[in-house]
Order: sequence, then C-alpha cells, then structure tokens
Amino acid sequence: MHIKKHLGFSGLRKMLSKRFLQVEDARDADKTEYRLHDFFMTGFAMMYFQEPSLLTFQRRLQKGCNCNNLKTMFSIESIPKDTQFRDVLDQAPLNKLEVIFSDYLHQLQSNKYLEHYQFLDGRYLIPIDGSQYFSSKKICCPGCLTKQSKGKIRYHHQILQAVIVHPDMKQVLLLAPEPIQNKDGSTKQDCEINAGKRILSKIKKAHPKLKAIITGDGLYSKQPFCFLLTTV
Repeated sequence: MHIKKHLGFSGLRKMLSKRFLQVEDARDADKTEYRLHDFFMTGFAMMYFQEPSLLTFQRRLQKGCNCNNLKTMFSIESIPKDTQFRDVLDQAPLNKLEVIFSDYLHQLQSNKYLEHYQFLDGRYLIPIDGSQYFSSKKICCPGCLTKQSKGKIRYHHQILQAVIVHPDMKQVLLLAPEPIQNKDGSTKQDCEINAGKRILSKIKKAHPKLKAIITGDGLYSKQPFCFLLTTV
C-alpha cells in the first residue's frame, strides 16, 4: 500500500516539531541552555533509533554517529545532557502533547488512509490494556502506585494504552494514553479500571465521530464499565 509522503516520517517529524514549539516553557529564559523543543525531540530521536538509554545514545553520538542526522532529521539544535534531560522532562507539561495523537489520526482520516482499518460495519477495533513501565523498591514520587509484599513496598508506574488495530494491517495506530497514577490529594490509589473510564471519555472527546469497538481483558467485564461504553 502506497503511503503519501506527508503521512510518513517526514510529515510526522514536522508535526511533532510544530507541536513541541507550541508548548510553553515555564523555565527562566535567562537560565536555559537548551530549548524545550530539543528535549522533546531528543526523546523522540532516542526512541526512533531504539536506544536502550539516553546515556548510550549520547555515547554513540560522541563517536560521530548520527550527529548530522539529528540536525537534519529532527531539527535538534543541541542535545541536552542526561541529568538535564530527565529533570526537565519530569517537570514538563506532557498533557499538552496529547493533541499530537489526534493530529496524526486526523491526517490519516482526511487522506482516506484510516478507512483501511475499518473492521466491522465501518467500525474500528480498539483494544485497551495496561502496562507497567517503571518499578523500584527505593525510587518513588507522589504519583507512584504502591504494592506491599512481605512487609516491603514496591513503587511502580503504569499506563493504559488504546490502539486502533486491524488483522490485515501490520501497523497499529496509537491513541493518547492514560497514566495510571495517584493524584495529589487523593486518598485512594488509582487503578486500571478507573483509567479505563477516563480513556473512554478521552477517546470520545478527541474523536466524537469515530465508531469504535472497544475490547479488553476480563478486568473490564463489569457492569459499570460496560454501561459506560454505551453512554460515552
């Protein structure tokens, strides 16, 4: 299947760069060495090259690999150091980036590419599932989920992801994820089912005309959640 150029990597990179530049930087301009755009784009580049860590990524760049590519491919003026990268992104308003997922899906929709993912009666198959991406016995933050076993506490972060899939398509289309994390002032720990309720509302708000078939594992086979599927 032929994919138009503006829907490929070049178009995605330009769209990301445009959105990254629109995110307001709350840092003191007189004390910033790197653009917030470059922090976001460096993270994207690291994932694109499938590097296991930012430190490994920087070591490869220091050896002369991909240095020019980062400027020409990702519009990165300068690569932040590992510590700065983590500190800045930890404080960055990541919720401002959720619109990127809608941007790209709308482009696919307007170019008739999304139609290839219609699964049943013009509807789109959207499985949702939670995933843990951080776990530690020592490192934690106010948003960490906790699990206690044998008197010891383990801290972890999870996320709920929704994607558009089709049995005949190799690629999956990501929708905006929903963090599973404790909120400030909350006395009850967050969980996947609550995140599931939030992500349903998020999908409906971002794509009000998208006809969806939502699937999940046995965790979601409860009356309140099934009822919510008929109302959002």
